[in-house]
Amino acid sequence: MQQQQAEPGIPRPMATALQPHSQSENYAALLLLGVAVVLAALLVGWLLLRGKAPAAPTFQSTGPTLVSPAQLERASAAFGSPIYWAGPRDGYSYELTVTSGGRVYVRYLPKGVTAGDPRANFLTVGTYRGDDAYADLKLASGSKTVHSTRLPGGGLMVVPKNLPKSVYLAFTGAPYQVEVYDPAAGHSQTLARNGSITPVR
Repeated sequence: MQQQQAEPGIPRPMATALQPHSQSENYAALLLLGVAVVLAALLVGWLLLRGKAPAAPTFQSTGPTLVSPAQLERASAAFGSPIYWAGPRDGYSYELTVTSGGRVYVRYLPKGVTAGDPRANFLTVGTYRGDDAYADLKLASGSKTVHSTRLPGGGLMVVPKNLPKSVYLAFTGAPYQVEVYDPAAGHSQTLARNGSITPVR
């Protein structure tokens, strides 16, 4: 699985018409890397991300930038592939971060929180391209360090035992892996099970 932040909060990378931010790569690294998650990420990550990414345009890193749902849709169209999120939520702003490698993050920020806030306190959904996303997640699901669950529609959810705030999803035939992080342990699993995690439409 992807490496994560100091209290995993954001998944990883995309490119849009939004203006790039000079600290976007540092931001993604801060959100994804952390002492508490390094060992688990190294253990399962190779299985989850070893697949070759499908051919895609060269992306310019973007964000973190506050965007509207309509801008997320346009970003998805520019990216040429889905961007996953947890749907619209009243009282929240949507922060988009895209890395040069094509990984996309949508983070939900409460009112008063500015883009780029370094805290890992917010619901975050990451979309990661990979030809073998489902096969790699299925292989990882056999590890004793994770829990795995089948989801409706041919989906698979994997939860690292040491990272209860994050879940990883993949779907049969789809070249994407999705990571969902929520600071409330167990909530990311609820979102995955109830069908809340979908492509932006």
